[in-house]
Amino acid sequence: MRLFTAISWFFKILTQGEAALQQAAPTTAPADATATSDQPAPEAQPPRDKPLFHTSTEPAAQLLGLLQREGRLIDFLQEEITGYQDAEIGAAVRDIHRGCRKVLHTHFKLRRVLSDAEGSTVTVPEGYDPSSIELQGNVTGKGPFRGTLAHPGWYVEEVKLPTVAPGADARVAAPAQVEVR
Repeated sequence: MRLFTAISWFFKILTQGEAALQQAAPTTAPADATATSDQPAPEAQPPRDKPLFHTSTEPAAQLLGLLQREGRLIDFLQEEITGYQDAEIGAAVRDIHRGCRKVLHTHFKLRRVLSDAEGSTVTVPEGYDPSSIELQGNVTGKGPFRGTLAHPGWYVEEVKLPTVAPGADARVAAPAQVEVR
């Protein structure tokens, strides 16, 4: 389930940019928020001197193109898979994963928002950045909040998309392929 949530947020942020991040407001806290911890507070995010996301569709289409070229991601997501057996889907996903992971490692520098291991007890201080930490469960009060880390989050430190050729339509994520006989 976490994979589908991650993919959903990925495309939401990719297409809506910083506006999507503003939607990530604290609504709930981890189920065992009563746990105690002596862990240090999460590190504050460095200030942004320039917008992280573009407002045009070209970078999003370019990234989708890379994911399509290396992992056939668009084809997979557009395919209706309910008629396939789990083993058939699993075999396809292995190749898609390999190609998309290559794109991720080649074009992005990422770091975890929180360095703690999943399942560890963490303390979220009052005044935390809600775009960096999403509280889940029964959230009451101002914090600090204590709970179990369900996912460490990801912070994009650098994006290195290739240059689009002059005159090329950057919105084309994948060109049609015609085999001439």
